[in-house]
Amino acid sequence: MLAIDLFGPPQILRDAEPLTIPRKKSRALIYYLAAHNKPLTRDHLLNFFWPDSDRAAAQQTLRTTLHGLRQVIGGALIAAENTIGLSAEIQIDARIFEARLTQPTTNLETLIATLVLYRGDFLTDFNLDDAGEYDNWIIGQQEHYRRLAVRGYLALTQQHESQQNYAEALTALDRALTFDPLQEDLQRAALRLHYLAGDRAGAIRRYDHLRKLLNAEMGMPPMAETRAMYDAIINDTLATTY
Repeated sequence: MLAIDLFGPPQILRDAEPLTIPRKKSRALIYYLAAHNKPLTRDHLLNFFWPDSDRAAAQQTLRTTLHGLRQVIGGALIAAENTIGLSAEIQIDARIFEARLTQPTTNLETLIATLVLYRGDFLTDFNLDDAGEYDNWIIGQQEHYRRLAVRGYLALTQQHESQQNYAEALTALDRALTFDPLQEDLQRAALRLHYLAGDRAGAIRRYDHLRKLLNAEMGMPPMAETRAMYDAIINDTLATTY
């Protein structure tokens, strides 16, 4: 079974054992194809990876690159006359992650198993020194998958809260906040969960930390909505239902 992990430091695996592809641009091509759920045209790949090369030279480089990749992954690389793609049988973590999170599930185990796939940012620490467009593409993909991860952790938070597992809900929400701790809507949700769990002291500490963080990063106090929620927690008047 061939698998490609695009989250965290990328790797290509056969039966859970890493495969070695020495040339960095060859690996970059595999990762690029793996991130797309449809084959890409040869013209697109030539323009994307070798924009400054003479077309004939770029075509020859692409052919050489494909030949080298076939030596490693065989028929999993599908090169047609005008398009190049990967076999649908390859397990690609980012594709699975996106497919599941764009179709929300109420199954807690499935949601947890999906979020486990996110081992780190898309193509962590991978770049091409001579291809700025590729690096810009990575940055865009990282933002895309971070947003999906936040969506997943918010769904997990809601699942746990619906079962009154407030500690687990807070843990999931804190995972969402690791992507951007300045998201005050999520911080307000965390304050509310502290309150529901009977942890007013925790809510006070979180609010104080948020206040200092906002001042240090943005030179501004919490939003009025956040201050109002804090006051309601202090006065024990916060509504516990939506």
